Amino acid sequence: MHFLLHFFSLGNLNIKGRELERKFHYSHSSTSILCTITPNFCCSSTPSTTTRDGRTRGAPPPPGIRVGRWTITKKLGAGAFGAVYLCVNDEGVQAALKTEPVNTPHPLLVMEAHVMTKLDTLRDGDGKHFCRCLDLGRDEQRDQQSGQMKKFNYIVMSLVGRGLDGVVKEAGGRLSLGSAVGVSIQMLAALRGLHTVGYLHRDIKPGNSTIGRPESNEIRLLYLIDFGMARKYTKDDGSQHRPRAATNFRGSPRYAAISAHLGREYSRKDDIESWFYCMIELFKGALPWSNVGEMKAIGDAKVKRQKKQPEAVRRQAIADLLSGCPSEFGQVLKYIDDMKYTDKPDYDWIISTLRSSLSNAGVQEFPYDWETGKRNAAPGAGGGGGGGGGGGDSYFN
Repeated sequence: MHFLLHFFSLGNLNIKGRELERKFHYSHSSTSILCTITPNFCCSSTPSTTTRDGRTRGAPPPPGIRVGRWTITKKLGAGAFGAVYLCVNDEGVQAALKTEPVNTPHPLLVMEAHVMTKLDTLRDGDGKHFCRCLDLGRDEQRDQQSGQMKKFNYIVMSLVGRGLDGVVKEAGGRLSLGSAVGVSIQMLAALRGLHTVGYLHRDIKPGNSTIGRPESNEIRLLYLIDFGMARKYTKDDGSQHRPRAATNFRGSPRYAAISAHLGREYSRKDDIESWFYCMIELFKGALPWSNVGEMKAIGDAKVKRQKKQPEAVRRQAIADLLSGCPSEFGQVLKYIDDMKYTDKPDYDWIISTLRSSLSNAGVQEFPYDWETGKRNAAPGAGGGGGGGGGGGDSYFN
């Protein structure tokens, strides 16, 4: 049995704030649901059907059921309180449909819709790094196990491809210099687009990026996904909100910025810092704290490079992070560490500096490793594809 309670098209949607919340009938939260999806049919990340956060509660609609004008054809993955399905409309357009029960304690989909509808205004340029929000609404289905009617909110998004973390794993656990820098430049361009529309991501990591679908000829295109932890950092007049005195931790400990570990307000600088950690891991295969389990210890390892630390401690921490990397990586890290809360990142300078790292190493960006099936050894172990002896010295020059 199917009861359509609330449905509307996003064809000319221009909704903000409370109006969008009213459409969904609940208010947003910044807690994220992260789902992992099968290859070539995802609106989220890696080629797996397990949850990333360990929670297993699913959403009502089984395959074959209509949700609005979409017919569910396959379940792709499950998240904290919802699920993701492959769906098709009456015109044969395939998409990914993400659901979330109405009574979810920490709802995601309103924030997801807020961010995606804003990103849709970017169109070309940086906008190409985001999937599109095609529909959203509310529906009700009968739960097959309990027999009870279950209300849920849903959002329909364009399809993307395999998760970047899965692609890296297939390449031997790391990428060549050309691929690592090329992908990182695209990830930074996506962040520039997100920041342009007034939002911070606050959970930048390889698992929140995908490559495009081969069927769409997008094998070299990177997508940034999962905006459940996003936060609007600008007011309506474009100025920045004043930082709160203290905040709860947001993000993933391995990639989180120092500010997150210290309970400080997030800024664009912190998204860029998380992005930098991703780039290091993509190229080297690990971060100095990759095998550290305790969040405080991870934060302590990052804090060691702050200026208030003894110089010997700083130099060692920076050398550990940048060993085996091009000198240009050190220049970029120095720039990030010197940024202030209100600073607008110089995305173009960072991109130009990274492109110089390729030309100075005599390395080409293309083809990407996943196009050729290349598997990479650790930097300096042979077959690593450039990188030099380390970028630590350039940090202090």
